[in-house]
This record gives sequence, structure tokens and C-alpha cells, in this order.
Amino acid sequence: MVKIEKRKNFIPSIFAIFFHPNPKITALGGAEKRFIETLKIFCNKKNLKITVLESNPSFSEERGIKCKKYQVSCSVKGKGWLSAYFNWIVWAIKASIKGVSVVRLAKPEIILAPNNTLPNLFPAIFLSFIFHTPLVVTVHHLDNPSIKTENKAKDCSLYGCYRCLGYSRLVSLTKAFAFYLTIFLLKKVKGVIAVSKFTAKNLENNGVLPSKILVSGNAVNLDLIDKVTPCSQGKVYDGIFVGRIAKEKGVFDLVKIWKEVVMVKRDAKLLIIGSGLELPFLKEKISSLGLEGKVLLHGKCSDFELYSLLKSSKIFIFPSVFEGWGLAVAEALACSLPVVAYDIPALRENFGKCQSVFFIRPKNLRELSLMVLELLNLSRKELVRLGEKSRSFSRKFSWETVAEKDLEALRLFLKTSGKN
Repeated sequence: MVKIEKRKNFIPSIFAIFFHPNPKITALGGAEKRFIETLKIFCNKKNLKITVLESNPSFSEERGIKCKKYQVSCSVKGKGWLSAYFNWIVWAIKASIKGVSVVRLAKPEIILAPNNTLPNLFPAIFLSFIFHTPLVVTVHHLDNPSIKTENKAKDCSLYGCYRCLGYSRLVSLTKAFAFYLTIFLLKKVKGVIAVSKFTAKNLENNGVLPSKILVSGNAVNLDLIDKVTPCSQGKVYDGIFVGRIAKEKGVFDLVKIWKEVVMVKRDAKLLIIGSGLELPFLKEKISSLGLEGKVLLHGKCSDFELYSLLKSSKIFIFPSVFEGWGLAVAEALACSLPVVAYDIPALRENFGKCQSVFFIRPKNLRELSLMVLELLNLSRKELVRLGEKSRSFSRKFSWETVAEKDLEALRLFLKTSGKN
């Protein structure tokens, strides 16, 4: 076969199937941002022939991406995890049916699932099987069952880890089952694009062949961030968190330690940006701790508004226990913020050399509160110096580089499939 280096100009036709949660439930997350940014480069700069089947409303339509788009509606009714899972199953079935006619029209050489969630995997695998077309999946993160907590001397099982985080038995069992089903399906695909070395290693440890895995990465849109100004002249918020409202993101830990913060700095304000199924429980927690007016909930917002709010804050706090790369951290660094985060493998891999990222042992709330207070007690000059280090470090991340790595991975997997 011809070496992949000699096929640089070869452009495969791609069919991408992408499910994203209803924006009424959650905002644009890392997987959605990555897909949109790489899709813009593929379609608008490299002129790839790409057909996209996505959920409705479209996240890509309003961004002027030049590709064929088809949509499948997914209306969320009811509340809670089980209701959401049921609707995801319905979407996967509808997408599989719609995908048959779309693939027949598009005749793609390769199918791409830009996210490893089950609503993306099921229809992608079904269509790959029906049309004998190689499937590549972008894996953003897999929950790591070896999280150590203060209450556990030994590593938890994945189910036990969810229980340690505060999920009910039923939700913990459902999430653990979804994890192992995802691993089972990933073993069947032609190739996997992992966003980090840690994610790749996690896949290998769970039985996915190393020959099927290529590491790409993630990035931030520095051009857009540079255009954004703070929402006010001063730093309005002492701390800021951005992410899905879920226990594994550590947002409940953050609210707990903010009680300690305001005991020392009475006027300290924390802004939480994000949405999710556990938002009502977070509101209850804030109320029970008497933190109304001290912890502010913003909900989802546009990227422009997000970056403006980040630039209006002093420090970014991200006590997440499950991450595959850490896009929220990179965006905070690009907005010139120092970061406090739990010391988990993916964040250590990507940001361990950044002098303005401060790592805390996972679930150690005492260390977390002390570090937050230490940073908030710094002078304005010292915070600016840390912010300059953050901004400088963020320049290493480029969407152009990520898109090129993804494209080379698709070419390689297509070549090894014997399709060309």
C-alpha cells in the first residue's frame, strides 16, 4: 500500500453523526466545541466533502459551516437521569432510521462519530454495519474508576466511585453499565481518535487495541477570545466555574468550600456557569448553606459572553474528577486566569507544566479551600503576573493542528480498512 505520507492530498468523503443534548438541558460543551471547530476547518478551509446528521436544534448551522446537514429532533420530556437516558435511546433509534437514507445519498468512504456517548455510538455502529463502511470515533473522555477519595483508602470500582460522588444506587448502576457498554462498542470500531494520552491509555486498559487508537488533542479559539472584553472594568467575581452541573464536575465540592471562603472573605462572590440535570439540587445546596448572593448561577451562555465573564473574574476553580482533556481549563488560561483544579491524570498531562495551574488532591476540600484563599489574597500585580503565564501557555493549543491530526487519522484508518 502507498504510505500515508504520500497521500497528503487525498480527501475522504465523511459522514458524521453527532448527538448533542437538548440546549434546554445543557449548553455547548467540549465535545460540541471540538466538533464545530474542526468541522469549520474541514469544510471551509480544506473543502472536504462532509455530510452531518445531528440533533435539532443545530449547533453547526448558525456558524456558517459549509456542509450538508440533516437533523433529527430530540424533545426532552420529564425530569431526571432516567428520562434523559430514555430520550437519548429514542434519538439513537430515529437517527439510525434517518441515517439509512442519508448514507445512501452521501455514499461516504468513512463514518465519523465525533463523540463517544451512546447516542452517537449506536446509530454510527448500526450504519457502519449496514453499509460496510469503516467507523472512527472521537473519544473525549472515559470515567476513570481509579479515583481516590478521602473516604476510601483504596481505589473504588467505577460503580463505587459514582456512589462516592453521591449518586443513587440506580443512577450509579446505570452510569457504570453505560461505561462498560461504551467500551464494548469501541472495541468493534475501525479506529479511535483519543483527545489525550491519558484517554488513550484508559482505552487500552479497558481492552481497546492500541493499533486502533491515535491521539489528537484539543484547542481554544484564541482569535475569538482576543476580541472579547471583560463585562466590567474590575474583577466582579472572585471565583468562577464553567462546566456541566454534575457531581463528577466537582461543583458541589466547590459550593461546600465557598462556605469556608466567605467566612474569611465575607464579600467573595463565586459565579457558576453551566446547566444540567442536577441544577435543582445545586440550588438547594446553595440555599441550605446560606450562600444566596455569594454563589451566583448563570446557566448556559454564548462563547462570547463566557469569555467576557471569565475575563471579569480573578481565578478559575475546576474540581472535576473525570476529564479526558480539560477544555474549560484551557479557555480559562486563554482568558488570563490562574486555575485551581483537582490533580487528575488528563489535567496533569495537558497543564502540568503551566506555572499558573495549581493542583489539589481530589476530594480534599480543606486543601481546595486553602488554595483558593491563598490565590484570592494575592495582590492585583501578582494575579496579573499569573494571568500572563496562563495566557502564554494557552498559545500552544491550535485548532489547525488538531484538525490536521484528525484528518491524518481518518486517512490512515481509511487506508488500513482497504477502502482505497
